[in-house]
Amino acid sequence: MHLLTGARRSYDWGSMTSMPEFLGTHPDGKPFAELWLGAHPTGPSTISGPTGTEGLDEWVARDRLGNLGQRVDAAFGRLPYLVKLLAPAKPLSIQVHPTRELAAKGFREEERQGIPLDDPQRTFKDTNNKPEMVYAISHFEGLAGFRPRHQIALLLGEIAGPLSPARDQLAVPGEQGMRLMLETLVGLSPEDIQAVLEVAASLSLTHPHPVVRAACDTVGELANAYPGDVGTVVSLVLNRVRLAPGESMFLADGVPHAYLGGFGLEVMANSDNVLRLGLTSKHIDIEAMLGAVDFSSSGVDVTPGPVNAATHAFRPPVPDFALSITRPERSGEGCATVPASGPRILVCLDGTVTVRTQDSADSRAISRGQSLFIQADEGGITVEGPGTIAQAFVP
Repeated sequence: MHLLTGARRSYDWGSMTSMPEFLGTHPDGKPFAELWLGAHPTGPSTISGPTGTEGLDEWVARDRLGNLGQRVDAAFGRLPYLVKLLAPAKPLSIQVHPTRELAAKGFREEERQGIPLDDPQRTFKDTNNKPEMVYAISHFEGLAGFRPRHQIALLLGEIAGPLSPARDQLAVPGEQGMRLMLETLVGLSPEDIQAVLEVAASLSLTHPHPVVRAACDTVGELANAYPGDVGTVVSLVLNRVRLAPGESMFLADGVPHAYLGGFGLEVMANSDNVLRLGLTSKHIDIEAMLGAVDFSSSGVDVTPGPVNAATHAFRPPVPDFALSITRPERSGEGCATVPASGPRILVCLDGTVTVRTQDSADSRAISRGQSLFIQADEGGITVEGPGTIAQAFVP
């Protein structure tokens, strides 16, 4: 097993204090939005080994069979997931992730056009899709999935004005109506957006329906962070979701979402493909975004965490990743076997735990914020001590 050093991402929406507090470091006055733990080539973790320090992507590639195991190597040929610690102080962009087919097509086309990967106008960063799951370490809030259609119609109708055309288009049957509605919303002019904000501010105080008041409250909250941004209006058609610590939420390809605040751990397919709908100063590729949205999706499922079990596994309906949470002291013996094989990334979420390989030939104590990479050829592991360990693995 090897200690990982994550790759920092200092996006402007990041908290200046939450991540340093979790990692036990001192704030440096700059936002610390994400810590990447994985082998994505645009932000690999670093790992220390006999040849020195190198990127986890290079480390895995040097011995794919030993690091990944035969099953994972045959299926993916690389580490198929990416783990992130996430610390938003203000809302992230409303975004959607493409399917694998759309990602591969878009990536090839932008490569053909010679658009550099770091170009702000670049849309597709790799050929992979990006289903993801967020686990709430603290209370965590977000927007996720389309509201029920009747709620969208209610909200658009009550605000009316510039939103009346979108309300009319929603009446078109099936997914086409949803697409026409969203296309109209993201095309609103600055004057239309301002008009919507003014009406929403009034309805948040006076409307008798709680759904309308709450949705308009969210519009006002987002407008304070992103004045004049079309994402404030798009938020009307999405569900507001609140996760308690220990709960998780899975987001499939094509499901629009935005994280608003809190501290969490994300596990996702090994991709950096993000198509934005609003709440951002970054490039919005409307055509690609509309092509990626799953207009048949509605709502989002929140999965409760374990109650008394020593280990609880979250297994979303994808082949790339799963997540287990282990609290060894709940086993009654102070020690627990962590399920799964193959390549694993472990993150200590609180306290201190000692991780041992199956034959006890190797062990390491890690504290909150520290992480380990476990190679496939190291076999099973056990953990002990007064802490909590998160494990990303391939199901």
